[in-house]
Amino acid sequence: MSETRATAPIAIIADDEDLGRLLLAEAANAGGLTPLAFDNGTAALEAALSQDVAIVLLDVDMPGMDGNSVCRRLRAESRFATVPIVMVTGHEDSSAITRAFEAGATDFIAKPVNWALLPRRLEYILRNAAAAERIERLAYFDPLTGLPNRQCCIETAERLVRDAAQLQESVAIVYLDLNSFKRVNDTFGHSVGDAVLRDVAGKLSGLLEGFKAEDQHLALARFGGDEFVILLRHAAARARAIRIAEACATAFKQPILYDGLEFYPAPSIGLAVYPDDGADVTTVLKHADTAMYQAKTGAAEPVAVYTPAMSSRLANWLELEARLRRAVVEDRLNLLYQPKFRLHDNQLVGVEALLRWCDAEHGEIPPLRFIEIAEDSGLILDLGSWVVRAVCRQLRKWLDRGFSVPVAINVSGKDLLHGDPARVIQTEAAAAGVPPSLIEVEITESLLIKDSAAGRNALKKLRELGCRIALDDFGTGYSSLAYITRFPPDRIKIDKTFVRDVDCSASDAAIANAILSLGESLGITVTAEGIERAGQLEWLRGRGCHEAQGFLLARPLSAAELERQFLQPAEGSAALPRRQRG
Repeated sequence: MSETRATAPIAIIADDEDLGRLLLAEAANAGGLTPLAFDNGTAALEAALSQDVAIVLLDVDMPGMDGNSVCRRLRAESRFATVPIVMVTGHEDSSAITRAFEAGATDFIAKPVNWALLPRRLEYILRNAAAAERIERLAYFDPLTGLPNRQCCIETAERLVRDAAQLQESVAIVYLDLNSFKRVNDTFGHSVGDAVLRDVAGKLSGLLEGFKAEDQHLALARFGGDEFVILLRHAAARARAIRIAEACATAFKQPILYDGLEFYPAPSIGLAVYPDDGADVTTVLKHADTAMYQAKTGAAEPVAVYTPAMSSRLANWLELEARLRRAVVEDRLNLLYQPKFRLHDNQLVGVEALLRWCDAEHGEIPPLRFIEIAEDSGLILDLGSWVVRAVCRQLRKWLDRGFSVPVAINVSGKDLLHGDPARVIQTEAAAAGVPPSLIEVEITESLLIKDSAAGRNALKKLRELGCRIALDDFGTGYSSLAYITRFPPDRIKIDKTFVRDVDCSASDAAIANAILSLGESLGITVTAEGIERAGQLEWLRGRGCHEAQGFLLARPLSAAELERQFLQPAEGSAALPRRQRG
């Protein structure tokens, strides 16, 4: 019998009696189905597994593989979870019916069959099955990407682990997290983020198709947010999963294009294997997640394979989070101040406040690390409030000693979009008795380009308060004149990436010149960051750069050291030390 796909939904029929098989086929045909009829369970099973089947009708009593056995085998396949399987039986005792339902039957039809009503009965069963499938899809599939969701992923993993235990195989869990996806959402909004996620899901699905020829027990799911999970059952699951993970990492080196923009949502990937890395799905998933965090925060490579040592590193991360939380509450952070100088007369024009954390047990914690912990844990708003409070208190001390020093603070994306930095500055400035105009707020250009109502409103309130707005790291994000002219900042800071070789690289010089010209034409002050060599300083001074900061001019200083070097009245005006003047 041919097993080519038909245009009408397919009904698989198994009955060892010729007349029963014929009448079931006619009933299926009358119900708008294409019948494929077989006289034994084995042939019916093979056909069902190779077809896109709408319904299965099985005689219970058949030689060889009976109807209940076929039913159990079909239910073991995930794609038959909602396909109606109807048992046709001459047994009317409750035990026979119970056995049919235990095998996974949807319904049963008793012999002798009412053939006139059977087409209607099949329509009713199919209609209920369609409703059940819709419910199943809502419960087990992600509506955005169409991929299996978290619940489906966990149940699939549990089934693969059960099978692997019986077959002496392994199950690999590959955990992917998109590194820059939050930036996409924050910058361009959730509609663009959703489009990128759909493209990511499509790219992963297409990549895995190339592996399914060798690895039939391979599944992909969207685990939540920007996280995806790949499951693989195989005797050599670890080696094969590493190949797949590395292929994923390579694939995402190429950008995703959307609406004329290029996105690079390169994933951090962690991998763990049952039973080597855990005796159950929950443990292996946790260890794959741990490996993913290792790839994100510590590994040079985008793929990390779980080792027990990683769990202790994650525990260290969680411990640092708890200690950082206590440090904020107990006021055990401190600030350093990076001086900023006007280039035409070398005068100190302000400082940038830099947050530092020296833990009693762990010593100096790098800012990149504890800021990442704060972002990940939601502490970033509290951290921002602490900085504002500390800056206002220091400004009060300086004002009391006759020093008026503008201080720049960095405001995070979460603070600008989800907090109320203007209210915090207003409250703390009033409590300390200092003018808010002495505080400059530095934001990254990606926050400006997001152009959200919340962001615009926050910047408007800050400017109404008297705060100046500086655009930090300019040139490293999604630069656009449209956004600069729509809400022009008071200051643009040329990122140190372009300052590093500005006096010896034509491309860096061209970028710096363009930024300087932009500042001049729009009346915006331009500050260069990362000055470490005299050649950089002289190049920038010669081209009219307004201000500069960097280790050549002055390293970050404590408040007391800043006073001693630059604010003492005996020193005259606050200016560069004599050895650093041009």
